[in-house]
Amino acid sequence: MRMPQRASILAVSLLAALASPGLAQAPAAKPAPTFTLHIEDDPVAARIAPGFHRVVVSYTRVLPGFELEQFHPESENMYDMIVTRDGVAAPELPALQALRAYRKADRYPTLQNPRLLKMGESWTSLLDISDYFDMTKPGMYQVTVTRLSQPHSPEYSVVVRSNTLSIVVTPGTPAPVVPDADKPKPPFELTIGPEPPDAQNSSFIRVELDNTSNRTFREYKCEAFLGMYDIQVRWNGVPLQPNDQMQRLQTARSRVTCPGNVWLTTIEPGEFDADDIPVGAFFDVSRPGTYSVVVTRGTYPWEPPKSVEVESNTYTFEVPEPAHEQSPASDR
Repeated sequence: MRMPQRASILAVSLLAALASPGLAQAPAAKPAPTFTLHIEDDPVAARIAPGFHRVVVSYTRVLPGFELEQFHPESENMYDMIVTRDGVAAPELPALQALRAYRKADRYPTLQNPRLLKMGESWTSLLDISDYFDMTKPGMYQVTVTRLSQPHSPEYSVVVRSNTLSIVVTPGTPAPVVPDADKPKPPFELTIGPEPPDAQNSSFIRVELDNTSNRTFREYKCEAFLGMYDIQVRWNGVPLQPNDQMQRLQTARSRVTCPGNVWLTTIEPGEFDADDIPVGAFFDVSRPGTYSVVVTRGTYPWEPPKSVEVESNTYTFEVPEPAHEQSPASDR
């Protein structure tokens, strides 16, 4: 039996509509978050340094089952921060840009020894808000912490928000300067020498960052930033001034965004990472004499308030006087 012409046209239209890519489809249901977030002001921070603001974040499992902690401590547990001053977004500091860059470079976030969290249990972590936002101007600051329920699968994730804290900064509050006694102990030592190792007067040096801690050392690394090392050079005991190339390097570092290759450095306890630094690209080391080089680096280059400067040994090399060519004796 033949389908009536009008019914046939309607059936074809319906099939075409169903096949159309523009047809709106019901979004897939996203799993309910397995945790809640709660933040409190850390009273210890104010005793460490005026103007230093830190919150304690409580992460609580709220569904049956187990929660798996799978992020490196340097990722700050994938927490995002919303900070406003008098209703306007507070300025971001370089540490926040570096944190985002770290997360982008961290392709293997799973820990070797993960922690499990049962339903109703919590783990807490400290979040140094004033490392990431400029909170030096007086006013009323509002702080909220958020996290995606599944940070590596945003399409299946929902945003979990904490409560909001109010922090009042009064006029005259200084920028946070954390005393050395309250700063984290440096997790590395620096050793420098010639590159190649058997060179006698090479202006290239090799810097080895030795992990002296009992945990894996990880950080965002940019090839163009030369390991965030600072260089001091003396010629016959006289400090040398760097050239314009050093100024360009410092400017690039201040922008945080890497203009070249970027990766995540991972150094196990007892191991080291090496960088070759062209000292001659930043200082004039061509004059004959004795040159001494020292390299320094902050433990947390993007977080000055809690960074400690680590200094290397001194590497010395000689640039000899040029050999004078003797004129051949004239014929008599």
